[in-house]
Amino acid sequence: MKRKLISPDFYPNFEYDDYALVKKILKDKNSWINGPEVEFLKFELEKFFPGAYIFLFSTERGALEFFLKFYLRNKQNKKVATQGFTCFVVPKAIINAGGKPVFVDIKEGYLNFSINELYQVYKNHPDISVVITQNTFGVPNELEEISNFCRENNLLLIENLAHSFGCKYKNTFLGNFGDIALISFGRSKVISSIFGGALIIKNREIANEFKDYYEKLETIKHKRWLFRTLLFSYLMQYIRKNYNTYGKFLGYILRKLNLTVLDISEKEKRGGNEEYTVKKMPNAFAKIALNQIKKIVKFSEHREKITKIYLKEGILPYGENPQYSEFYYLRYPITCSHPNKIIEKLKKYNIYLGNWYHSPLAPLEKRLDRFGYYYGMCPNAEKLCLTILNLPTNILTTQEDAYLISELIKKNI
Repeated sequence: MKRKLISPDFYPNFEYDDYALVKKILKDKNSWINGPEVEFLKFELEKFFPGAYIFLFSTERGALEFFLKFYLRNKQNKKVATQGFTCFVVPKAIINAGGKPVFVDIKEGYLNFSINELYQVYKNHPDISVVITQNTFGVPNELEEISNFCRENNLLLIENLAHSFGCKYKNTFLGNFGDIALISFGRSKVISSIFGGALIIKNREIANEFKDYYEKLETIKHKRWLFRTLLFSYLMQYIRKNYNTYGKFLGYILRKLNLTVLDISEKEKRGGNEEYTVKKMPNAFAKIALNQIKKIVKFSEHREKITKIYLKEGILPYGENPQYSEFYYLRYPITCSHPNKIIEKLKKYNIYLGNWYHSPLAPLEKRLDRFGYYYGMCPNAEKLCLTILNLPTNILTTQEDAYLISELIKKNI
């Protein structure tokens, strides 16, 4: 049995240098809130989005909510089209911003919606004013057709890059096809700063108007919460490396002492926001993101190597992929008739597979109506939710791990 934890979750991007940096930041409280790294991070992001205007936030969901509140405030039509195979924080942000989510089903056999599904929804809801694409697990939407459709119908196109930052479509980085792009620096995303998000605005007129609105937003100043977040993140290295010995016990102690920091809180699952949800990014998180962004090519190449092992072992990914795309699976999606049983069986080997998305608005299984979703709205998504399973591709998953996972999957599928 493996001593360490193998998973696409639980800080899968953090290596020794990242933990050393977190330790250094913990000792320098004066740099937690303000510092030059926020501007340095913007500079690095501009390399992916030339000519764009970049705004940093404490969370990506906070960035989406804050921007939509700004954009929809004077709009008569407040409907926002978004995918029905997603995280609930997307429709939550739409609702909290005063909008109304309209769910688009994914195309059968795909991980995203196509122009046909979008067109059908637009036919039924011609008063939509915003469209959000997801690029699930890194796989691009059919962006050229969708962006042309949005342009022709005067719809604002938001590219959600939470799974796909650094991927390309037709040799162009995702995020350069729409009017707006969003990046998540959450702990299980392409790169991580523990919490954090970026809003990229391509339209100069919108950006100039938004700038004044953004200036009124506060930076996170809750030092106790920042300390708890940084400390928990630092201790996660010991939980992951020694999961089969004292790692589980350490996790238990941290929970008992209320030192754990969840990706998404119970309050957010009920539709509310935490104090940190909609704020400007603090300098501490920008420092971590800067260290991670230097490694994005390394991370992507590693994901490609792990993907090739799964393919070599005969484990095929779910979904057809668009032509002319260059992407790296954030998580390797497969389907089977009993995903929960496989997840439980592999836990015996300290392998914790992912279940994105086991619900049309994951991780919620009940009260999806709070966020405007009712079962039957997206049948293709609902069907996929019953069979989806994710294998890790992250930098902490070794080639040996990938072969072990492949062997266990083939035995149990």
